[in-house]
Amino acid sequence: MRILHASHTHLKSLGARNYFLPVRINNGFIRNNHEVYWFSDRDVARYSSIFHSRSTGVGACNRKFLEVCRNFEPDVIALSSQDILMPETLAEARRVLPNVAIFQYYIDPLFDASNFSNAGSKADVVDWSFVTTGGAVLSRIAGSRSRVAFIPNPVDSSIDVHRCHERTDQPHDVFFAGHISKWLHPDDLRGRAHELIQERIPGARCAFYGHGGNPSLFGAAFMRALGEAKIGLNFSQRNADAKPGPGGELYLYSSDRIGLYQGNGLLVFATRSFSLSELYGEESIVEVEGADDFIDKLRYYIGNEGERQKVARTGYELGHREFNERLVSQYMIEATLGLPFSHPYRWPTESFGRRV
Repeated sequence: MRILHASHTHLKSLGARNYFLPVRINNGFIRNNHEVYWFSDRDVARYSSIFHSRSTGVGACNRKFLEVCRNFEPDVIALSSQDILMPETLAEARRVLPNVAIFQYYIDPLFDASNFSNAGSKADVVDWSFVTTGGAVLSRIAGSRSRVAFIPNPVDSSIDVHRCHERTDQPHDVFFAGHISKWLHPDDLRGRAHELIQERIPGARCAFYGHGGNPSLFGAAFMRALGEAKIGLNFSQRNADAKPGPGGELYLYSSDRIGLYQGNGLLVFATRSFSLSELYGEESIVEVEGADDFIDKLRYYIGNEGERQKVARTGYELGHREFNERLVSQYMIEATLGLPFSHPYRWPTESFGRRV
């Protein structure tokens, strides 16, 4: 079928972000034998303005999107974390294409109120929404006619080429790349990890990028650095009001770094409040709760190569087999079109409608 995929293609970054999630989803569509037109919303907006300003090119971008709909006549429109295309534009696309199916996938955390608002703004003009958060909290962004379900962050074997679980010669024990939000709680491990490791495991070799005075890292340099480490810290941001467990905003949430870590064979460390062991199994990742638990487990796996490789290998194999880009892309198409599932998907497939 024909799929019109509207997402940020990161043209502006000139290849520095080619491992991000929309790239993986687009690869999945193509590898599942669909014809795909990739509409780069932010770039079209930016280059539709004489000032090369995204904000002043939004109107033109929406008009050009409708022109693509008329020219390409897609069977399915897939939207990635849209903040450029307007609900009224999508309603017009449905008028132009009466049989089109529309879904959005949203990869930003729902404990940020602006993300909730953005995802929910299109609830009444899409058929389905898919979010990298799980559980009943998803009903809060369902529309009068749309349903919402969970999706995991995918592994992509064409991007994730390292096999860190097979090596013991990496120059770095611990890897983390990401910014620290100003509103992050001072006790959050995302902000404290580097300092804790330096204080309590001074011999640990760390590769931290994006905070603590270290520059951010992107592109081939990012993938190269990731491939030279043993353990990846999958500590996602959160705010003080976000609740854990089923029905909470943290449930099953992760940024896309978990796919990068699993896919490249790093041992994944995650904070227990996100419940990721329910998704991946306790034999595939290491969950920690609090500073002492984190340091104790990190010290253990740095000192026990065989155990580190065993858990990392389980996560690597599981990620490539059950959480790859083909399955995640296929699942969204099947759910949106109401087709029988072609695979016993590992993740929760329960969907949620709007609460009455």
